[in-house]
Amino acid sequence: MNPDNTSKLLAAFPLLFRSLRGQSFECGDGWFDSVWQVSAEIEAAAKVEGTPITAEAWPKVGVLKQKFGTLRFQFNGNVSEAIEALATKAYEQSMLICEQCGAPTQLDKDRQHDSWVEALCNDCRKVAHAQPRIHDETKLPAWMMERDGRL
Repeated sequence: MNPDNTSKLLAAFPLLFRSLRGQSFECGDGWFDSVWQVSAEIEAAAKVEGTPITAEAWPKVGVLKQKFGTLRFQFNGNVSEAIEALATKAYEQSMLICEQCGAPTQLDKDRQHDSWVEALCNDCRKVAHAQPRIHDETKLPAWMMERDGRL
């Protein structure tokens, strides 16, 4: 996600994304609205549940990323079933939204055997496949690197 959208989410939901400060979210900008909506719903659910608004008690997203063409919210610590259900909702919605531009799409389940699955609309898919995929190791997130810095 681009730095502007990341900053907007971090400013609007500082406790929810407190463990992701200083990092970029590992998903496309097309999912920004969905991430915003689900984040607001997670915080509303936590308030309804009576969760104290403290760093120790509030739900904390540890990972927000694209994986196998879907959006993944993963939490540090335990969260309620209602909050897990909201993360599942975001996962399911992401299959129907282009991760690059936000247009309606359908996750191409026939391509899930490929090494890289993306939820892209036809226009974004054409652009993506017109360019060769180059993995620039200097831009990979730390979790994708081996301890010695290699893939």
